[in-house]
Amino acid sequence: MTTPLPERTLLLGPSYGHVRNALRELLMVERAAPEASTTVAPVPVQLTDLADQWVKAAHACVADMGSVTQRTRWQTLIAAVETRQGTHAPAGTEVPALCTALRNLLLAMLEYSRLEPPVTGISDYLRGRIADGTCPSGSLLGARRIAAELCLAPVSVVRVKLALADLEVEGLVESNRTGTRVTGAPAGRSERSAQVAQWLRTLIREGVYPPGSALPRVADLTRPLVTPRPVISSAVALLYDERTVRSGVGNRAVVVRDPGFAVAAPLDLTTVGLRLTLAGSAGSDTSPQRVRETCRRARSWCHHRITPAPGRVPHTHRTLTSMAAHLIPAAHAHHQTPQAEATMRRAAVTTLAPQPDDPQEQLWRTACLAAAVLELQDLAGDSA
Repeated sequence: MTTPLPERTLLLGPSYGHVRNALRELLMVERAAPEASTTVAPVPVQLTDLADQWVKAAHACVADMGSVTQRTRWQTLIAAVETRQGTHAPAGTEVPALCTALRNLLLAMLEYSRLEPPVTGISDYLRGRIADGTCPSGSLLGARRIAAELCLAPVSVVRVKLALADLEVEGLVESNRTGTRVTGAPAGRSERSAQVAQWLRTLIREGVYPPGSALPRVADLTRPLVTPRPVISSAVALLYDERTVRSGVGNRAVVVRDPGFAVAAPLDLTTVGLRLTLAGSAGSDTSPQRVRETCRRARSWCHHRITPAPGRVPHTHRTLTSMAAHLIPAAHAHHQTPQAEATMRRAAVTTLAPQPDDPQEQLWRTACLAAAVLELQDLAGDSA
């Protein structure tokens, strides 16, 4: 059975011509603005009004988006404009920074207003080709090739990339250095995003990221959470939707003052080592080479979806706990910055949190602990 091509649709929102006119108006404002290097000038009223108008229009578009990845991308673009409308930008850089952020948003809106298949239509088309065997497990899905197949304009390749990111959240495809390939896994794995969101809530609840603090950037969370970027973006979007986090400076999510649940005081790093020692395996080898070998094995299980022999995962978790107990005091003696302490507390919370019932989630949580232990080893350095 041939999968039907997605229909070309004009999406709800400003027309292509209106967005083009806004870009021209923005260019005129930029040309009229004084050089930031020579003078510190207030943001022109015309620029502020233009930003307010198009941020409001962008919010309306986001409300109608069916693609989680596209919605997350637009929320980031909107947050960049809103941040630079506030007081966070350094004096003298408000005008150029706001112009750049607004231009990026308008360019996204310009592409969005084209008569092309929507992101959800493209993802449905690709799901159909995976389901009917046209794109079997292991086959490579190139964004430009798919765009050419659908006769999309070159600028609309971004829609294909967003559709592939949505499929990656579902577990249908997986991206790595060689490209995006079909995994052959069934649809319906968006619960992975829910798992990651729940774990981020746990880290917030346990004081790793207390109210008012910023979460690491999505790109910086991929390694510690052993999870692809689209899945983390979707998880953070869930936290946005439930108002656990808000937009912050530099496209980072900030934990709100009242996240809707009780938040514990951050773990005391001077005493947590004893708790970890009691929870770990007595007599574990904590040499640097042994740490690397254990962490590599745990992460490899998760990456390659290997099911270890019964009892191996709990044993590895206890071994990693002992390694964390050894490394945290050494790391804390050399690094007491907020970022380093957040890494140490994340490692401690990962060791002490109750293990999930699902074996695959246990495997993932152990891989997260392995990633944290490797970070601790880097912080501890030669004193480990």
